Parts: sequence; structure tokens; C-alpha cells
Amino acid sequence: MSARKIKSALTKKNIPVERVEYVRGCPTPSGYANGWDIDISEETVEQIYMKDEVASPEQNNEFDTLSDVLDWVESLPAL
Repeated sequence: MSARKIKSALTKKNIPVERVEYVRGCPTPSGYANGWDIDISEETVEQIYMKDEVASPEQNNEFDTLSDVLDWVESLPAL
């Protein structure tokens, strides 16, 4: 259900998404972590930077909570 909320929020801003996935037990240098992975295309990242140079649309985004993801989406410009 939360993946749908994320996709919907990105769709409202006309930002296509390649992958929205909640990952459990992903190995990190400090141990195992859970969180959201959001992938958008390199072309879309360039479009976002052209609209807003201070936006942070990195290609592979990792977030701990749904709230973090939705705050990030809110900070992106509409395409």
C-alpha cells in the first residue's frame, strides 16, 4: 500500500519511477538495514535538475520511512 502512495505522489508531479521497493535486511557497513529504495532514470534526474538546480533527485534514493520518502517527493519540482 505504501508503494502505491509513493508512486501516486511521484505521478502527481509527472515524475516517472523505475522502481519502488521496501527492502528488509539489506547489508550495510554498519549492519543490516530496512528502508525504501526509489529508482528514477538518469534522464528524469537531468530534467529535474533543469527545473530546479537545488533539488536532490539522485538516481538511487534510500529512505528509512514512508514519511521521509513523501517529504523528498514534496521537495522535487513538477515536470
